[in-house]
Parts: sequence; C-alpha cells; structure tokens
Amino acid sequence: MEILDAASVCLDTSVLVDNLRGKKQTIQFVKRLEDAGTTLSTTAITCFELYYGAYRSKRRDKNLAATKVLLSRLVILDLTDESSDEAGEILALLEERGDLIGFRDALIAAIAIINNVPLATHDTEHFSRVPDLEVIGLA
Repeated sequence: MEILDAASVCLDTSVLVDNLRGKKQTIQFVKRLEDAGTTLSTTAITCFELYYGAYRSKRRDKNLAATKVLLSRLVILDLTDESSDEAGEILALLEERGDLIGFRDALIAAIAIINNVPLATHDTEHFSRVPDLEVIGLA
C-alpha cells in the first residue's frame, strides 16, 4: 500500500466501502492520511454509489446512518461541466482503444483529474487505464 505525500487524496468507492465494513488495512490507511494532515475527499458519484448500496441493504437504516457519518468527514467533489467533458473524453479514448471502464468510474476519474487529486482505490486495474490520473493502489 503506497501513501503519497499529497495535500489531498480522493477516496474511491472501494476504499470507502471497505472502511464502512471495518477492514483493518483500509482503516489504517485512512488514519495515516488523516494523521499526516491530508485533506480527504470523495466524489459526488461515490456518494451516489454508497447511498445506493445502503438503500439496497438489509440493514438500511444502520447503513444509511454510517454512510452519512462517513461522508460528513470528507470534502465532496462535484460533477461539473468541466469534469463531464473530461469523462466524455476519457470514455471515448478508452473505447477507441477497446479498453473500456464503467461510465461511473470514468466520472470518478475525471473529477479527480479536474481537481488535481490522486485517487486511492482497490480497483487499480480499471483506473490505471485512465491517462493523467494519479492512482494510489491499495492491496
């Protein structure tokens, strides 16, 4: 697990889900970032994914409450016209190469690129395909 000396890090859905599930390695990673004074953020797309998962779960109320507490600790990076443009370019380029990723992953990547923050994720296979995206891979 690599930790960059970054002033800000964007946490992907996979990292936040593991955090919510109490995965020790991920919790320690996030704590090290917080202890280093790193600003932690996530994207509006990840917020949607977390809420969607909570609403679909058998423990809806508990998971919604935990999601809200977790997200309250983070800076939420918005989907803007500029990041939408970037996501469209990313998807078109990857499609041209025959190396697609999901559209939500393209939106998450674009938001991180536009905000000039590295993306911490367990899904390095998908996100490493995106040009100009700095990826922090978690094992």
